[in-house]
Amino acid sequence: MDPLTAAIVGSVLSSAVEGLLTPAPELAPQGIMRVLPAESQQGVLRTLGQGQVRIDSKTYPLSPGAQIRDASNMIVFPTMVPTPARVRFQLDFSGAVHRVWILSAAEARQP
Repeated sequence: MDPLTAAIVGSVLSSAVEGLLTPAPELAPQGIMRVLPAESQQGVLRTLGQGQVRIDSKTYPLSPGAQIRDASNMIVFPTMVPTPARVRFQLDFSGAVHRVWILSAAEARQP
């Protein structure tokens, strides 16, 4: 093996070993605690398909612009909601579910 190739291979191997032996850095806390609207209601959501959800024992339609956010505050499709899920939700003027926040374990423990 020529000296240049040997130097490159040695450098790559040295970097790989060093990376494996270096401890991982501490991860930053996951974002900012989200503030959910005080007027939202809490319940257990189950998706029914066909644009409907069941929260506790009542069936609601989803509004045309409904947003469902997961515990990371990312918008998810109704078909991607793990059911049952503890949620906070808001209804629109017609009584359809308009906003849903899937609660993290810490949020679910709060009153």
